[in-house]
Amino acid sequence: MTHQILRVCGTSNLLPGAAAWRPLEAKATLAFGEYGDWPQALLAGADDPVLWVLVLEDLISPDQAEGLDAEAMDALLRPILEPLRARLEGQATAAALVAWSAWRPDAIVRASRRPTAWQRLARRLETALYALAAQYPGLHLIALDEVFAIEGLRGAFDARNLYAARCRLSRRGLGELAGAVACVLDRLAQPAKKVLVLDCDGVLWGDVLGEVGVGRIVLGGDGLGKAFADLQAAALRLARRGVILVLASKNNEAEVWAAFDQHPEMILSRKDIAAWRINWREKADNLAELARDLDLGLDSFVFFDDNPLEREKMRAAQAQVSTPELPADVTLWPALLDSFDLFAKAEVTAEDTAKTVQYQNRAAFSAERSRAVNETAFLASLEMKPRAEPLGPANLARADQLIHKTNQYNLRAERHSAAALAALAAAPETTAFLTRLSDRFGDHGAVGLTIARRSGTHAFLDTFLMSCRVLGRRLEVWMLADLAARLKSLRVVWLWAEFRDSGRNAVASDFLDAHGFSSWPDAATAPTLPDDLAALAGDGRLYRVALADLALPHLEVFDDPARAPASYPERRAPAAVS
Repeated sequence: MTHQILRVCGTSNLLPGAAAWRPLEAKATLAFGEYGDWPQALLAGADDPVLWVLVLEDLISPDQAEGLDAEAMDALLRPILEPLRARLEGQATAAALVAWSAWRPDAIVRASRRPTAWQRLARRLETALYALAAQYPGLHLIALDEVFAIEGLRGAFDARNLYAARCRLSRRGLGELAGAVACVLDRLAQPAKKVLVLDCDGVLWGDVLGEVGVGRIVLGGDGLGKAFADLQAAALRLARRGVILVLASKNNEAEVWAAFDQHPEMILSRKDIAAWRINWREKADNLAELARDLDLGLDSFVFFDDNPLEREKMRAAQAQVSTPELPADVTLWPALLDSFDLFAKAEVTAEDTAKTVQYQNRAAFSAERSRAVNETAFLASLEMKPRAEPLGPANLARADQLIHKTNQYNLRAERHSAAALAALAAAPETTAFLTRLSDRFGDHGAVGLTIARRSGTHAFLDTFLMSCRVLGRRLEVWMLADLAARLKSLRVVWLWAEFRDSGRNAVASDFLDAHGFSSWPDAATAPTLPDDLAALAGDGRLYRVALADLALPHLEVFDDPARAPASYPERRAPAAVS
């Protein structure tokens, strides 16, 4: 190839004349095309070799890959590869070199159970390119991600460790391995953060809105404006995965909404924002109010603010809020937000994708409830339609989320693993169901989980929890009534329950006392509790109620009150001494 012309094109600007190209210039005369003319360059100069540098994200956004199957992904890639195929099928006699990269920053947890949509798209691209190479001898492929990883891979392995201690990894490699594993384990033990708190000036756009006006903020186009637009796009991707977006900004509120409504380069819109505090008060106080409005703990919040002073003030006043330190370079922020493991989840459910609307509805419910004179009449006006569905393979992912995310209305805070949940769902002595709710504020999805373990005429309430999004609707009473009906149809006489103080579930602490249960200090003092159920009890306060005596209030507020026991099929439980 020495001294012949190598036509160079790419999906990105390749900086012709940069010193980095000099080693290649010793081999060929480089002829760079214009930015973006790679389709024409691939078809021109059939007698000269061509280098096409393909960066997948230049041509396809991460959002386009979401929800596509393999066939749809291939259809998305086909027009991109068509100029290359046309060259290979045409009269070109010189080689075609394709150096491609599909890497983009992402969170470790997101791919801990299955490949992400972007990873699957990258694999489809790799498959398509190698299929072409197998068909056309003139095509040569360079996997840039493999090239870029060489220095990293060399540093991660250590032959000395292999021969001295049969360990293939270096100290650095072991550290990286440990960090990745720790990241996944952290997510298994602790739920992902729920709320991204965004500042406006300096985060959603550049410059100070109140000083320069809507038309002159830095947003969109090229340069730094594109970085702010890309950050908004990254925030929107998080929202589509279930992260709640809120604003906490020291601005005039009318001016902020004018920017949302009028600036042509805004990616986010009003409908993407679940709640906000746009005023001149301390942001720590505003976040406390937002947490109350959304019925979420402050430990669910991540505070993303460009001002170091505001970040320090937040850490000092609201230590529960996660306040990451941000690099000074704004251009790093979109990738940082994309790769935040604080928000990453291995599973994204249908409920996650509707989070913004759900929490907007929650705020609207709270506001209307505060104005109501008669609470019973107000709740009856909601047209609430609860529905129970058996726990099974189709909804285990959502049940697993509720188990690990629900802290406030959770009687025992028992964190079953996904495998344990699957085993409970399949066990014949278990009664387990998710509760869904819809009302005039919308469809709230699966918001409650009930699991009861049976032994003869006794049952133990293993799990009883409800999302804080629907607090104040008396849904917990409907869930208990529904469980009682199911258990009575199975000849269960006694229902046992336990309240364990987790430090965060005070809102549920009086539920059992208020609904007819009698209590004992612990399982050892409880009468007639079967041993297999006593083994399930922890160190909390134990309760029991005779199902025949259970009279539950507030069921009249539901359009579909808890069904009568007769509506459940009769199943005879094993005989046992009560």
